[in-house]
Amino acid sequence: MDLETPLGFACFLANASNHRKVFVPSTFNMSKILTSVHAQQSVDLVCDSDFFGMQVPAPKLQEYKDKCSSVQNVIVAGKAGSSQLFSGS
Repeated sequence: MDLETPLGFACFLANASNHRKVFVPSTFNMSKILTSVHAQQSVDLVCDSDFFGMQVPAPKLQEYKDKCSSVQNVIVAGKAGSSQLFSGS
């Protein structure tokens, strides 16, 4: 989540004011972000449509699905299509 964008900053404030954990990745490496989501035990995810709808290689799909299973809510900047990884609302 980029705090310099209006959507990112608004989501940060909304989550912070409701005492919910906010995960802000410090990298653009998608593999590291997906691994970090599990480590942070984040239930909310803010991402762009490219990240939400990315195609994951078949050998890694189940591993990343398991790591992202804690995510319950996803806020997508742009058009939200379908996701291989996130099954929350």
